[in-house]
Amino acid sequence: MRLRSTLNPEEQTNFVEGPTRYRMGPNQSQLLCGFCNEPYYVDDVTFSQAASVMEEGLDNPFCCDECEEENEEIAH
Repeated sequence: MRLRSTLNPEEQTNFVEGPTRYRMGPNQSQLLCGFCNEPYYVDDVTFSQAASVMEEGLDNPFCCDECEEENEEIAH
């Protein structure tokens, strides 16, 4: 058995896909992109994952979509 919200996530209230430049829906926690250093807002799960990695002394793992695309182009 599956929840309707799992089958149709676009119909969820406050559904936001990915990081945003402004606070909206579940994206209430601010993270800086590890490459361009621009602020983005992410959901609590993404923020917790990034915070736990940074607490271990590793570099900021968060990368915005624009920087990720740019890094993929450079890699090819």
